[in-house]
Amino acid sequence: MELTIRSALPRDIPHLAYIWMEATGGLIEALYEGAIPDRQTNEIVEHVFSRTGTTGCYSNAIVAEEDGKVLGGLHAYPEEEEAANPPDPLIDESRLEVVMPFVELHPTGSYYIFGIALYPEARNRGIARRLLDQAESNAKSRGLRRVSLHVFEKNAVALSLYRHLGYEEADRRPSVVHPCLRYDGDVLLMSKTL
Repeated sequence: MELTIRSALPRDIPHLAYIWMEATGGLIEALYEGAIPDRQTNEIVEHVFSRTGTTGCYSNAIVAEEDGKVLGGLHAYPEEEEAANPPDPLIDESRLEVVMPFVELHPTGSYYIFGIALYPEARNRGIARRLLDQAESNAKSRGLRRVSLHVFEKNAVALSLYRHLGYEEADRRPSVVHPCLRYDGDVLLMSKTL
């Protein structure tokens, strides 16, 4: 069995929706749940990845694949590209409060990792490290010397991995209480100089 890390393709969009929803600890559900009546949240999020010309597009993601099976992936892009994003018509003002800690902890001038996640059967095999290594390589190839990400302080597994790989806490804010969020406590902005 050979593990490969490759650029995401349109056929990977359902996996990318899973990655976003798993990686963000309920944040994506808070933003999109019920935004389109009679649609499951993962179906709504799949639509987001099909919006070309935005940072959410599948073209900003990589996936880990083994024997034709996607095991997980990572979504990242240069932070400066966010300024060109058109507004998302599915997110109205009433849903934005939950993202305020993330907005306040803006990762200016970095290659921003929006999310990384693996399917349960792929965990504890070093795959997340390989995805992060590839993201760091992608950042360097774009001339960026810093990588950043957000993580909930109570997501102990993710936080331990990031610290082990040299990511350091840059700042923190209290998270907003919301029934969809799986973590409370602070949201951390972590960064690594390459």
